[in-house]
Amino acid sequence: MKNNIEFFFKILNSDSFQKKLKRINLIISIISIFYISSLIRDEFNISVYTFTLNISEVIVLLIVYFFIGLTWVKFSSSNNNKEKTHIFFDWSFSNIGKYFPGGLGVISIRLDQQSKKPDSKKIMFGLLEEQFLIPILSLPVLLITNIYLKNIDSTNNLKIIIFMIVIQFVTIFVFKKVYFKNNKINKNSMLNYSNYIFISLILTNLFTFLIFYNFGFRDYLPRAIYYLIASYIGLFFVGVPAGLGIREAIFIFLLNTTSSTFSNFDILIHIRLLYLICDIFYGFSGFLYRAKKSFN
Repeated sequence: MKNNIEFFFKILNSDSFQKKLKRINLIISIISIFYISSLIRDEFNISVYTFTLNISEVIVLLIVYFFIGLTWVKFSSSNNNKEKTHIFFDWSFSNIGKYFPGGLGVISIRLDQQSKKPDSKKIMFGLLEEQFLIPILSLPVLLITNIYLKNIDSTNNLKIIIFMIVIQFVTIFVFKKVYFKNNKINKNSMLNYSNYIFISLILTNLFTFLIFYNFGFRDYLPRAIYYLIASYIGLFFVGVPAGLGIREAIFIFLLNTTSSTFSNFDILIHIRLLYLICDIFYGFSGFLYRAKKSFN
């Protein structure tokens, strides 16, 4: 069994397979672009909500994405700066792959490595951690913060945010101690760069708080926490393009209210479109970088 697995990863690392992946990924990017186009068209046709672009929100989310990409670069690269650039734009390109049915787009694009010594086994393990480790680290923090929020003066929002940040730091520290008892994981885990993961998680949470605050909700913190819980639970549903519909359904279920229904749907559409903008920005940046590189 072990020999079969090693043989499988040897095929993935081979030059011939990497060349085939480049052609496959071109098809994936075309299909994803059509899917994104139809998604945008349907979103604006169905919704009565008028989307207003807030530049500050987009900038904050672009920064969040940057730190997520930086975490991937640190995890999967050596100290070669040129290789790091290639890996960052590969990661950028994979954001288009989110919109390919079955979640295969991200896997295929990430496996198409620009490194001279591709390591498909490490890439696959990193993808698993990216999918499941993040919600495992985040959900307990959000649940504890939600309980804390219900038992103190909820008007002291700064105190709640500081509490959440401290609990997130402690959670990562404790989990890392337990997780790294396995030496193989210790050597290959994305948690070796836990400072970048911590920054990414905190920025994601603060970004979500900002969106709900900008929408004028007086109880923006509990609503934002419910949305974050829904988002991280949604990551366990592998295969749905960009988690479309999953996090929204869970959020409405958790909110369990009939009041301000249209406002709740409006903010869900708003957040989805913001993420779509950033996916397109980074996705096409990676696509153009690859196209330029192939012509040189």
